[in-house]
Amino acid sequence: MVTKHIRINIDSVASMQSGAALLVVMLVLVLLTTLATYMIEDEHLALRRTQNYRDLQQNYELVAGSEQWATVILRRDLFESETDHLAEAWMRLLPEVSVDEGKLTATAQDRQGLFNINNLAAGRDKVWYPAFRRLLQMVELDESLADAIVDWIDANQDVSGSAGAESIDYLGLDPPYRAADQNISDIGELLWVAGFDAEKFAKLVPYIAALPEMNVAINVNTCPVPLLRILGSELLDPSAAESLASGRGEEGYDDIAAFLQHPALAGSGDVAQAISAVSSRYFRIISRSEFGRVQLQLQSLLRRFPENGQVVVLRRSRSIT
Repeated sequence: MVTKHIRINIDSVASMQSGAALLVVMLVLVLLTTLATYMIEDEHLALRRTQNYRDLQQNYELVAGSEQWATVILRRDLFESETDHLAEAWMRLLPEVSVDEGKLTATAQDRQGLFNINNLAAGRDKVWYPAFRRLLQMVELDESLADAIVDWIDANQDVSGSAGAESIDYLGLDPPYRAADQNISDIGELLWVAGFDAEKFAKLVPYIAALPEMNVAINVNTCPVPLLRILGSELLDPSAAESLASGRGEEGYDDIAAFLQHPALAGSGDVAQAISAVSSRYFRIISRSEFGRVQLQLQSLLRRFPENGQVVVLRRSRSIT
């Protein structure tokens, strides 16, 4: 009986050892399977990162090429015409084209066809300040907002008018900040200026640009029709602006003298002459590319120098989707 009992215990131990070994083998298999899965997934992610990087680099090359193409077109235009209008080649810069596995488009905008907000760096002068107040009147905004922008740009801490605001006013806000006290680099800055909100900004933004110098005249051949209303000593009627726009024809006014002779500007010649032009130096190029899974948009501000024929990129901004 003792011998039989010992045999039974030995058989039980052997069975338990066999079961433990099986569990170990299964655990090892689970670990190996999990490790293999992670390795495959990591390799897949590495491949995806490589593909995304390749697609991004290809997009950069595409938009950089369209920017270079824009400089060529704008430089050539300097030698072909002394005016800039909406029928020129830069307006048809690059329609959608297929490039290998991607697509590319590029458009040009005359930023001098808008009111340069940094013209207000001259303060409450007799030229740009009243012109901007007429613009505010045109879009049905309080004309005193001009004072807040003047204070945002000028370097002094003297408050302009009843609606002006300097750093001492902004420091009392939550969160506190200071006035820029320099030229506006992006028109989005207006959302920080006292008196502005998203609704007011939306009304004004179609008619303004932020260019890096003062006294930039408005190109009357490319500006939006409503903006022509601010070129008189008083805000012109919409019908007068339509008449001025019709006078542009397909190729715009040949020179500023021809524009000033228009009957709609009778009595406002001196005012219009001070703020009007028929050619432009500043252009924004918007390039959009799509390659693989990546889409890229590049916005470039270009400045043209008629005196030497150069076209220089002043700044760039890009967004990736």
